[in-house]
Amino acid sequence: MLPTERVARATWLLAQGREVTVRELAQHLEITPRGARAMLEKISLALPLVDDGGVWRVCSGVEGDR
Repeated sequence: MLPTERVARATWLLAQGREVTVRELAQHLEITPRGARAMLEKISLALPLVDDGGVWRVCSGVEGDR
């Protein structure tokens, strides 16, 4: 899988409302947890993602809202 495909899959999972941990995403994309964390951090620069106690999700826009 190409890096672009991995980013697209991660973005799609999150866009569908999935909540993922770094470890889960790493396993799903067959990359290291360090790589998965770096990917999520980069995606969060462009999309409203939050790390909610180790669980990454799309931010709803309302602070404190899950």
